[in-house]
Amino acid sequence: MTHFVCAAAFTFLTSTAMSAQAKSFSEADCLAMQQTHIGASQIGLPTHGAVIYSAAMVGQASERHCQLEGAIKPVDPTAPDINAQINLPLIWNGKVLQLGGSGFNGAVRKTDTARFSPVAIPGVLKQGYATFGSDAGHQGGISDASFAMNDEAWKNFTGAQLKKTHDLAVTLVQQAYGAKPKRMYFQGNSQGGHEALAVVQHYPQDYDGVIAIHPVYNFIELHVAGSLLGQAIYNAPGAWISPAKAALISNAVYGVCDQLDGLSDGVIANIKACDNTFRLAGLRCRDGKDHGPTCLSDVQISLVRKMTQPQPLGVNLPTGNHFASWPILQGADAPTLVSMFGTGVNHSKAIVAAELNGQTGPQPGTAPAPANLIISFPYIMADQIVRYAVTQNPKYDTLSFNPATYQARLQELASQADDADPDIRAFQQRGGKLLLMHGSIDMSVPPANTIAYYEKLQARFGDKDLHQFVRFYIAPGFAHNSGTFAVSWDSLGALDNWVDKGIAPGTQKIIDTRLTTAGRERPLCEYPQYPHYLGHGDKNSASSFRCVLE
Repeated sequence: MTHFVCAAAFTFLTSTAMSAQAKSFSEADCLAMQQTHIGASQIGLPTHGAVIYSAAMVGQASERHCQLEGAIKPVDPTAPDINAQINLPLIWNGKVLQLGGSGFNGAVRKTDTARFSPVAIPGVLKQGYATFGSDAGHQGGISDASFAMNDEAWKNFTGAQLKKTHDLAVTLVQQAYGAKPKRMYFQGNSQGGHEALAVVQHYPQDYDGVIAIHPVYNFIELHVAGSLLGQAIYNAPGAWISPAKAALISNAVYGVCDQLDGLSDGVIANIKACDNTFRLAGLRCRDGKDHGPTCLSDVQISLVRKMTQPQPLGVNLPTGNHFASWPILQGADAPTLVSMFGTGVNHSKAIVAAELNGQTGPQPGTAPAPANLIISFPYIMADQIVRYAVTQNPKYDTLSFNPATYQARLQELASQADDADPDIRAFQQRGGKLLLMHGSIDMSVPPANTIAYYEKLQARFGDKDLHQFVRFYIAPGFAHNSGTFAVSWDSLGALDNWVDKGIAPGTQKIIDTRLTTAGRERPLCEYPQYPHYLGHGDKNSASSFRCVLE
């Protein structure tokens, strides 16, 4: 990430900050905030100030609140605004929650809802939190990286918008309530998880606690890997794995590994035992040739094995020269595998390249928007970064991309966009607390990637000191947003108890929101433990499991 120097005048918070008793805040006060102008001097990075263009009371009953919409003006007149939304409850608890984005952002989304919160937990606004978020400084779809052609928009996306939006929100909170926040938290998943680690590493004095869920912290490394993954799937004749073959792999893994955690429940929790037990060779077609959906050819087995090992990038980046392995043989269910390999028919290089440029219509057996549905998710995202950020050539054919040719450019981008530094002493020393979580079957950002960062933290701090301010959890059966166990977790409650009351989180409880298994519970164990069924008791109750090491 680009490093920004912020003057002390712009450090709004301390771990004990609460300068004065908050004043009352009414609906009339809310409406009066429309057309509020915030000077550039109140934002700790260069801007042309900000304006609140909308102030309205929204929501129902106890969650009715003041919603402000505004724009932070860029220095470069050709750059887009940073659009922000700030939500102010009429009864404030003195705390503020900044919420991260997703994909490449491009819109203000869900700034009033904690991520993966259980339905039984009151909404954050009902709890009294003020909340805010932004579109990261550009407008477009979550898989549209065309903004990267503008330097200021790119810098905003890679981190500057976090500080700018934070400072705007704190200024407005203080104007509304007459007091600075006593606690500032950040919560995000995916790109929002990346943003969570970015604020820990670059703006530690602004935050008391941070939650990072499946973070895309090594952004450039992920997209180089995604580009090479697309080439491995689509450039090699016969390598593409159909939905039927994806289901074959998934069913075979579950048949061997599901019961290794003491219970056959559609969730593989004992990952290490699964790695040691399942044999991919058992799915090989009798002569290594493709004989349809009941077996894998040698080419397809080679692809799967390549993806389940650290992936060489062919280039040295600040974060390394390999990317993490994917959990294809650790419980990724058929739908998540299909999203990895794509749906429809096996495509030639020419067809895929044409789809990426919007030149073809839907293919047989697919819905509209083929580029998003036929091509694997990691590849479609990587294609955008390679075309708009790396080569800055919108017509570039990413199926011929050679990272080594662009090593200098990739290193430059990685220094701006990646946030893999384990030296987070400043956050530790100011008393900050960090919760990390990743799902075991995430095929958008593999869990091994977050494990690698956590291991860097362990090496930097040692287990004892690290445990005082960082806790890391792996959620079995959880994909990027769904999975065989679709997690809901009161991570904000756990973080607030830790920061505000000194109650360390320990083992957590997660609740499944998947339609067919909704309501079942499991313990969320601190890594590297996993939940093992005791052999008796309610299989849907967290109390019937204990966290163990293999």
